[in-house]
Amino acid sequence: MPTVESVVAKDAPALARIMSHVVELWPEHEKFLTSSIEGIDARSLGNSEEIASLVWKLVEPEIDSVVTSYRWVCRRLLDEELYFRRHGRYRYASVREVEESGFYDSEDVHHYHRGLLLSQVLWRNHASISQVYVRDFLSRCDSESRLLEVGPGHGLFLALAARHATRALTGWDISPESLQYTRRNLAEMGVSGVDLALHDIQDGVLGNDGFDRVVASELLEHVENPGGVLRSLAGVMRPGAEIFINVPVNSPAPDHIYLWSTPEDFFEFVSSNGIIPMETYTFPMSGYSERRALDNRVTISCVVIGKVQ
Repeated sequence: MPTVESVVAKDAPALARIMSHVVELWPEHEKFLTSSIEGIDARSLGNSEEIASLVWKLVEPEIDSVVTSYRWVCRRLLDEELYFRRHGRYRYASVREVEESGFYDSEDVHHYHRGLLLSQVLWRNHASISQVYVRDFLSRCDSESRLLEVGPGHGLFLALAARHATRALTGWDISPESLQYTRRNLAEMGVSGVDLALHDIQDGVLGNDGFDRVVASELLEHVENPGGVLRSLAGVMRPGAEIFINVPVNSPAPDHIYLWSTPEDFFEFVSSNGIIPMETYTFPMSGYSERRALDNRVTISCVVIGKVQ
């Protein structure tokens, strides 16, 4: 099997740097990384390199400890996977249960956020989501489009929007700590002028007449009432606005609450909550076909680009 360096080093130097650090500290992971990018086309590799260049800005000063966090994430997700296979459900069914577990108040959440940053370029399904986001969603924006992301997290999608679409950017979150994390990351990626506000989407529009583009990336699986949240997202969209939604199905994690078992379940859920899907996509976990992922109840990332009914 080719090495990581031989696959990406020439055309994707930032991605190669990240992968090389991971392999240096975790050599057993090289087979997974190589299989994740083997056969990737030039356009997809270019997209992964753009994301990798942003991620590198965030992790370079402490790359070794970030790789340690990434290894922690992989081990923790394996624990959740074992629970899922034994019980057929996620470990927690409410935000309160996650809070009572102590996860949010422990060092674990620090590892979790930093480790998941690397997954944006190391896991094929996550990298594919970003590609669709840029190619098929941001490409339909114009310089005057007003874009909202709810739960912006690491800030990568807002940074990509600033590069490819519009600088009229807003991010809402219900957590002050999460907003601080987003603000810091955006500054380190050289993105300024984003209006970040502490706001619950279910409280409706905040100080404006609605948005032309709305982004909900890996948001709905973290809430107990995703239908209510999705209807609230639809409620802040202007006529003709479009929304980008993605969730993972069969994806146990320490803070995943709501379970969809198939992509069809999720797409039907979207349609029944005020959104007309215009385009849908499925991206199984690295190393799996969609059929094999379904048969084994392994993560499939699902994307909807839609509009209000």
